[in-house]
Amino acid sequence: MYDRPTLSFDEALRGLHAALAEAGKDGKPVTVAIVDHRGDLVCYGAQDETQVISRTMAIQKAYTAALALQSTRGYTEKIDRLYDNAIELHLGPRATSVKGGIHIRRPGDGLPLGGIGVSGGVSAERDEEIGRLAIAAMGLDHA
Repeated sequence: MYDRPTLSFDEALRGLHAALAEAGKDGKPVTVAIVDHRGDLVCYGAQDETQVISRTMAIQKAYTAALALQSTRGYTEKIDRLYDNAIELHLGPRATSVKGGIHIRRPGDGLPLGGIGVSGGVSAERDEEIGRLAIAAMGLDHA
């Protein structure tokens, strides 16, 4: 039998609300996806008039961050530096090299809990910032 802490729906929902509220300050609609440590969707929200591609990208960003155990930015830079090939060859077709995915960890021991992907914001840097603020609202840590 396995006994492993996991990201709860309530934590994810808190993060989703915080991310959407923060993104609302920019006036540009975003999509937010939060996945557990296996990359399975826990919580998802798309603001009105979000671009269609953002709806897919948010899930891919969250999945990549969860499985790579780091941000999509950091993992892409690592793959480029070490292997000089596509990130999808390492994590499969659900992965993406697009910035905006942040890995979620439990405070203290750093246990991997999942990932958050934000897509559609004013910039990739802003997507990442929104993700980090959402993780803080969950009371968790990020990598």
